[in-house]
Amino acid sequence: MQRTPHEEQEAVFLKAFSEYSDKLFRHAVYRTGNRERAVELAQDTFLKAWDYVQKGGEVRQLRSFLYRILNNLIIDEYRKSKEQSLDELLEDDTGALERTMSEGDVAEAEETLDKNAAVGRIREIIPRLPEAYRTAVTLRYVDGLTPKEIAALLNVSENVVSVRIHRGVAKLKSLCASIHL
Repeated sequence: MQRTPHEEQEAVFLKAFSEYSDKLFRHAVYRTGNRERAVELAQDTFLKAWDYVQKGGEVRQLRSFLYRILNNLIIDEYRKSKEQSLDELLEDDTGALERTMSEGDVAEAEETLDKNAAVGRIREIIPRLPEAYRTAVTLRYVDGLTPKEIAALLNVSENVVSVRIHRGVAKLKSLCASIHL
C-alpha cells in the first residue's frame, strides 16, 4: 500500500522530530537560559515548520530550516524581554556531584568536577558575548552546525560566520582569562 503525500510529510516530520527535538531544545536553552521556554520554543519550531509545509512551502534542508525558525523565534523572544540568563541551567543540580565523587578514582572525579566547573563558568559568560558572536558560537559548538549551515541559517556569508565564530571564541577566552577561569 502506497502512502499519500500527507502521510509522507508526516513520516518525514516524525523522523525530524525524533532526530532534532533534543538538539533544538538544547540550543534554545543555551540561547534563552530558560528550560521551560526552551521546550515551548522547540515545539513552536516544529509547529511553524509543519504549518509552512502544509500550506505548500518547500523545504530543501530540513535541519537548517528548523534552526532558522528557532533562531527567529529566539530573536522575537529577545525583543520581548531583554533578560538573558543561563542561571537556571546552573541551578539544576540533580545530585551529579555526589554521583561523580562516588564513582571512579579520585583523579577522575577531580578531573570531571574541574571540567563541569569550567563548563558552568563558560555558560555564565556566554550571555556576555554580543548577540552575533553568541549565536555563531552556540550554533557551531553547542549545536554542531558547520559554518556553511550557519551561513544559510543566518542569511550571511560563510566568511562572516567564520569571523563571528573566531571573534566570539577570542572574546570568550578574554572574558575567561579576566575572571581566571
